[in-house]
Amino acid sequence: MKILIIEDNAFKKKDIEKCITSHFEGVLVNGASAYSSGLRRAYNTEYDFVILDNGLPYYESTPMDIQPDMAWNILEELLELDVRPKCIICSAFDPGTKEEYFDNLVRQFDFCIGYVRYDPSDSSWEEDIVKLIKTANEGV
Repeated sequence: MKILIIEDNAFKKKDIEKCITSHFEGVLVNGASAYSSGLRRAYNTEYDFVILDNGLPYYESTPMDIQPDMAWNILEELLELDVRPKCIICSAFDPGTKEEYFDNLVRQFDFCIGYVRYDPSDSSWEEDIVKLIKTANEGV
């Protein structure tokens, strides 16, 4: 299984990678920290899953220029490029603020299989990611 993590926060990226490698054997995990590099990797390499943040910079060279709602941009570009790995949005949003937005993304893009609220002080996000991956793999 190959997974791409598109995440600009190094600590969060490391947490997600640790979660994945501790629950799945033989998984290859790659990373990107911006919209442009994430799309390039998703286009050039066939991934089973892409885990992406919602707030990302366009370019790695401008890491402080975080753009909100980049998940939609990435999903839209993947659709246009006819690249459709199973996607999971993993974002540190405040409860009650983004659920409707993410629900709409899951409905709009059939390859977006869900979203997870990342909270470094609570490990339940790990169970949510693992469950989404396992459930998606059962359908294969």
